[in-house]
Amino acid sequence: MTRIVPTLGVDRLAAIARSMPSTIATESFLFLRHGETDGNLNSIYQREDQPLNANGEAQAVAAGRILARERIADIVASPMARAWRTASVAGSHHGLEPQPEDDIRERVYTALFGRPNHDFDWARDPEGCETLDQFVARVRRGLVSALSAAPERGQERLVVAHGGVLLVLSAMLDLTLPAELHRNATPLRFRRARAGWSAERIGA
Repeated sequence: MTRIVPTLGVDRLAAIARSMPSTIATESFLFLRHGETDGNLNSIYQREDQPLNANGEAQAVAAGRILARERIADIVASPMARAWRTASVAGSHHGLEPQPEDDIRERVYTALFGRPNHDFDWARDPEGCETLDQFVARVRRGLVSALSAAPERGQERLVVAHGGVLLVLSAMLDLTLPAELHRNATPLRFRRARAGWSAERIGA
């Protein structure tokens, strides 16, 4: 079974994200983590060009069918292959091509590509890899950019990215999501209300 998202060090990640002020202009938006990869399945550090596996392709198609019922104005996606492919599949139902946002790529573990990550810890900064502080700051910048302008009334923007990006996003919005909402290719809606932000699974 695929691990949902590694949990060690998440408190440290969330603390960094919550310490950085952020402004999100839109009142609601959609988020989709990419479909499954062999890297997810086998718990290895993934290269940027890691593709979806067969199950991930099927997950992307299923998520696209659910999102076909939504009024999506545009799609902003990580340019990493697994997220870009997922965004392209989801966007095909709306005739939309994803727009790249480089800063919402997953954390880059360049020196560890291809190695097992069974002991993965967000708080650990391996030599030759992007540090946690660098990752959170970059992703925060990318999310603020992606969500800086609200679409037309009644429409929403879809952001397609990664599990680590979802952790940063949740912390920015002062949310702690249940594990099932972190699964690959699970369509989510984030909505702002007087009491703060909420998240729900679409098509549950």
